[in-house]
Amino acid sequence: MLIKNALVILKDGIEKADVLVKNGRIVQIGEGLTGEEILDLEGNYLAPGFVDIHNHGGYGYDYMDNSVEAFENILRFHSDNGITSAVASTVTAPKATIEKTLSVAREMVKKRGNHAKLLGVHLEGPYLSFQNKGAHASEYLRTPAEDDYRYILENSDIIRQVTISPELEGSVEFTKKLVEKGIVVSLGHDNAILPEFLPVVKAGASNLTHIFCAMSMVVMRDNKRYVGLREYGLIDDNLTAEVIADNHHITPELLKMIYRCKGGDRMCLISDCLRAGGMKADGALYSLGAKGDPDSQQFKVADGVAVLTDGKTYAGSIQPISQMLRNVVFDGGVPLSEAIKTVSSTPARIIKADKDIGSIEVGKCADFCVLNKDLFVEKTIIEGRIIKK
Repeated sequence: MLIKNALVILKDGIEKADVLVKNGRIVQIGEGLTGEEILDLEGNYLAPGFVDIHNHGGYGYDYMDNSVEAFENILRFHSDNGITSAVASTVTAPKATIEKTLSVAREMVKKRGNHAKLLGVHLEGPYLSFQNKGAHASEYLRTPAEDDYRYILENSDIIRQVTISPELEGSVEFTKKLVEKGIVVSLGHDNAILPEFLPVVKAGASNLTHIFCAMSMVVMRDNKRYVGLREYGLIDDNLTAEVIADNHHITPELLKMIYRCKGGDRMCLISDCLRAGGMKADGALYSLGAKGDPDSQQFKVADGVAVLTDGKTYAGSIQPISQMLRNVVFDGGVPLSEAIKTVSSTPARIIKADKDIGSIEVGKCADFCVLNKDLFVEKTIIEGRIIKK
């Protein structure tokens, strides 16, 4: 395939160029290239395929429904919105349920279809604080020191990232073991202060789970002021920060502050999208986690965001990354070339997949998102195949 007349969004800026693809890989970038199968973009943007490393569902499904059907529909929802690679996120649940999700995910990683590629799994819980658990079920919360987490270490082939609260007993040792296995440790859903979370950062934690959401902040303890992860995360360049840029969880004003501190190379947009993504806003109730689980949290959609039934607590997002990109550019004022990093190269680097995906470079997978001038998704291309037309 030869992609012509494109405004190609490269690492160093935007250039008018052609891109030649063979056998699912980018083989040449330049002007005046020749090829047989031509895709004329007529001046639209050719962006790297989007990478969502934290999402739970879409089109009425949750990954923890634990079926191939659920995974395929969720991944189709995301590819319809420009995602070419995704990481499946779990919620706090019984160990057996999480292990089933890992089993289905292992099967799905090997599959290629008319949907986004699955890269692995992100465990959001069960090692989270009770005080900042958000929508996670409190009865399944655990601490590393008191729980047998060998099943996580034994599934390091499929687990890409684990979110933990750093103040929980045993978190430093847990972090070291995860990092040794190549698993990214992300901090969040916590109630920690600097002396509690700094040892975990030094042990190898490198990412923040949805900064400013269910995260510790400045507090007074014993007549002394301590910063929380919200503040510390903005100034430590060794930490990347996930952002739910839906204009609800993170407002445009907060977004501008986070971007000013972290830049496009350390700010990562995540959809955190639940099963209600892509569904009609008709007042229906949905479950967070496994469908049919009588203990699962129930949520509804109100004013463009998912909330628990009390109407007071955000449960997650219903927006895809594509809409968040538009929010960041048009409401947050982030330059397009920088904003694209937050949905492509930065998330790919966080989960150590940037050797193959995340940017338009010779030798990498031919994963693209075609955007029109208003930044709506026109086409999604995965390994040289047009998935969304």
